Amino acid sequence: MTIRKRGDNWLVTVEIGKDPATGRRRRNYVTVSSKREAEAEEAKLRHEAAMGLDLEPTRLTLAEYLVQWLDAVRGNVAPSTYVRYEGMMRRQVIPYIGGIALSKLRPLHIQQLYARLRKGGRADGEPLSPRSLLHVHRVLSEALKQATLWQLAPRNVCDAVEAPKARRTDIKTIGPGEVRELIEAALAEDSPYGDCAVLALHTGLRLGELLGLRWEDVDLERGHVRVRRSLQHLPGQEREFREPKTARGRRTIPLGATAISVLERLRRRQIEERLASGPGYKNEALVLATSVGTPLNGGNVRRAFYRITSRLGLAPLRFHDLRHTHATLLLARGVHPKVVSERLGHASIGLTLDTYSHVLPNLQEEAIRDFDAWISAT
Repeated sequence: MTIRKRGDNWLVTVEIGKDPATGRRRRNYVTVSSKREAEAEEAKLRHEAAMGLDLEPTRLTLAEYLVQWLDAVRGNVAPSTYVRYEGMMRRQVIPYIGGIALSKLRPLHIQQLYARLRKGGRADGEPLSPRSLLHVHRVLSEALKQATLWQLAPRNVCDAVEAPKARRTDIKTIGPGEVRELIEAALAEDSPYGDCAVLALHTGLRLGELLGLRWEDVDLERGHVRVRRSLQHLPGQEREFREPKTARGRRTIPLGATAISVLERLRRRQIEERLASGPGYKNEALVLATSVGTPLNGGNVRRAFYRITSRLGLAPLRFHDLRHTHATLLLARGVHPKVVSERLGHASIGLTLDTYSHVLPNLQEEAIRDFDAWISAT
């Protein structure tokens, strides 16, 4: 970058790399009226270059910009979230409208993209589901919002497009009788995989939160665990412990007698395994670990869970449905939604009410019956 006086003005010259077609150097020019303005403009452009934003906005394509954006957000989101973002942009956006210049992107382009994805946006050529299309819209809108903050685009064109509507998917849960069967079968496994399922049912923790628990987070005397981190593990990548995304995610969960008993058994088993393994034991102080002390693999936990449910003849369930079952049973027992929301670590009670709205009509019917009975007796 250079600054030089030209007549009554000052010219800032910026190198923006080589033209991929001709190999020639590309430059951008900014003219201002004073040396002070020129120095300020140069400092700003140097900062943008250091952030990887030294591409000329008028020639920057959407595909080029999305690569820059994904690189910028990579360190600020969970590895699994980054993989989802990158996959959506690479498969559902860039092949269709990636070649359009960012400065020439219009709402009609976005609307046409969604129409094409509705017809055949999946890798196998099948239509993209409404929920997946909504996720594409949200991520693309977030990316274009950042483009406006970086002054690479005058506006977020997604704001002028009606967001795709996703049909609500019914969450799957099991009733008290099936829960008791599942707990009995999981405990009979006498393994950390079965114990993980039991703890999920009794705490409502996510799988990553369970796998991230360390013994320092457990207080058996007071009967609670503290959620401080989550274990993220993706194929071909190193495992990573991450802190909760929100303040509500860091929480303390009171435990019942069954959960305390499971944790006590886990501790005794780990002591025996550590003695048996000797120096080969990798002591990371994890509550749920393999026989040599290393973290459990989430995929192995899910497969073990599927084997148990298949053996019991239960309807197909995801491991995450244990969390839904925990919340649903609490609400059905009359536990206040605020308490359930805090146990789950939801960002707001509104999210809890929206997710488990299927339980609330029954609770309202029971409440009004109790109210009528009370009024009649007075």
